[in-house]
Amino acid sequence: MMQSWKTLTLSLVLAGISNPAWAQATRTISNRAARGDHAPVTVEVHPGHGVTLNFRPVGAVVRRAWLDDPSQVTLDFDDTRCAAVSAPGECAATVIHLRRIYPLSFPGLPTTEMTTLTIVTDRELYTFQLSFPKSGAPAYRILAIQPDTQSPYTTAILTTQISSPTGVRWVEQGLLEAQQRNLVASGDPLWERLQALLDQLKQGTPLTEATREAGVSEALVVRLAQMGRSGSGITQGR
Repeated sequence: MMQSWKTLTLSLVLAGISNPAWAQATRTISNRAARGDHAPVTVEVHPGHGVTLNFRPVGAVVRRAWLDDPSQVTLDFDDTRCAAVSAPGECAATVIHLRRIYPLSFPGLPTTEMTTLTIVTDRELYTFQLSFPKSGAPAYRILAIQPDTQSPYTTAILTTQISSPTGVRWVEQGLLEAQQRNLVASGDPLWERLQALLDQLKQGTPLTEATREAGVSEALVVRLAQMGRSGSGITQGR
C-alpha cells in the first residue's frame, strides 16, 4: 500500500509538470476554512471519481477520521495503520482519499444525500460536508489544506483576551462544546494536550509558550475560544 501511494504521488508530480490541466485539478483552501470555523466546506464525490485531501502543506498528522454515513464513500490513508481497528491510536496519516462506492445498506442507519466527515489531527479538528452528485465530473481531484494568514484581529485575541481568566473560560467552554459535538473525546491525545494547555494558561503562562509546550496550534485555541464565547449557555461541567 505504501509503495502504491509513493507511485501515485510521483505520478501526480510528473503529470503536473507535463500537463497543465493537472494543475487545475487541485483546489486549495485555508486551514481556517478546512476546520469549518464558519461553515463546513462541501466536497463533491462523483461516481467513478475520488477526491484526495492533502494535509501535508500544514504539517498535520491525521490520528482519527470518521463518517456519519459511511454508505456511499470509503476512506483510504497513506498510513495503513489508520485502517486497523485494533490500533486506532497509531494512525499517522497526512493524506486521505475519498472514493465513491455503490450505496450500501446498514441496518438502523438511514442513507442521506449528504454526510459529515470529521477528522482529528494531532493539533486540529476538521469537518467537511460530503455530497454525492448523481452525474458529472469533479472540478478538482485534490483538496490541499494551506496554512492560514493570521489577521490582526486574530493576533489581538491571541495576545490579550485568551490569556485572561475570561479567555481561559472561553477555551474551556469551547472544548466542552467540541466534546458535546463529538469532535474530541476525553482520553484522546488531543484532549490531553488541550488539558495541559489549560493548566499552563491558568498558571499564567503566556499563550504562545503554553501552546508550544502543550503541542497544540494557536489557531485551534482561538477557535475553541470563539466557540466558548458564542456558546456561553453551556453549563455542564467537565
